[in-house]
Amino acid sequence: MFVKLIKRIVHNWHIKLLSLALAAILWIYVDNLKAKEMFFSIPLEVKNVPAHHMVANDLPASVKVVLKGKESSLALVNEDILKAYVDYEQRARSRSRDIVRVDKNTLPRGVTAKEINPAAVEVEIEIVKRKHVKVVPVIYADAPFGYQLEDVEVEPKEIEIEGPVSLVDGVASVYTEDIDVSGLTETTIKDVKITLHDDKILLMSEDSVTIKAIVKEVYVVKRVEDVPIVMVNLRENLRALLPSSAVSALVKVPKRLEKSLTRDMIVATVECKDIESPGVFYLPVLVKTRMENATCINFEPRTVEITVEKQRVRKINL
Repeated sequence: MFVKLIKRIVHNWHIKLLSLALAAILWIYVDNLKAKEMFFSIPLEVKNVPAHHMVANDLPASVKVVLKGKESSLALVNEDILKAYVDYEQRARSRSRDIVRVDKNTLPRGVTAKEINPAAVEVEIEIVKRKHVKVVPVIYADAPFGYQLEDVEVEPKEIEIEGPVSLVDGVASVYTEDIDVSGLTETTIKDVKITLHDDKILLMSEDSVTIKAIVKEVYVVKRVEDVPIVMVNLRENLRALLPSSAVSALVKVPKRLEKSLTRDMIVATVECKDIESPGVFYLPVLVKTRMENATCINFEPRTVEITVEKQRVRKINL
């Protein structure tokens, strides 16, 4: 009985073996027809970078990956943990083109990476270097009309940066973000960010500095003519004759108020309180302004000659 069973099994064995192989191929084909594909964009990193070295060239931040598997398996894919990587091993030359791989530990069972784009990237590794560079403030716009930005002080004046040696050697200074002074009318202290144009250059301290924008008001000198002279505190029984009754004044005034300065805002006086009797007197002229922040810096004449007489009393006939 057993011998007959063996004979039946081995009878035409090559045909039976071929049929079995065809059945397996058909099963795999049908199973693949059930497989689905999904597209993902996942971050790219470089592994096994030597100590005190870093990536110096621009790499894509992410790669496009097509994952293949059963629909039930693809449903288990967690996009947040998917990772693609280049495994950089130390070589005799610093430049290499390496295959991009997907971290299998982040894929569910039964899911594979069918396609990765780009499939390989060029990686450049350089020694890390540090150095101190100057901080340059970037001024945006002008101070308001009538004001002037005299200087911008930065503290600290230098900061330390780190990065690939070829990039760090090319950096002489770093710059602040734009500093808008268009609304400043006084000296202002504020913190501003440092801007770096290459993400491979790193700041080794704070990412901001303190700036002091020194803003001062602009003054101009304006001449005001024919300012009348007024005699003050003259005794009631006296009267004065003033040949020269006006002065010409030079006034230092804020530029923003220049057009507002008029003759009425200048006061010229002669103090007469010490005159007790008639006579000829040479008295100083005093000049001051009624405008905010305006100062008289010079005027003519500085002294005037006045003739003082007794006040005539009119008789009234009743």
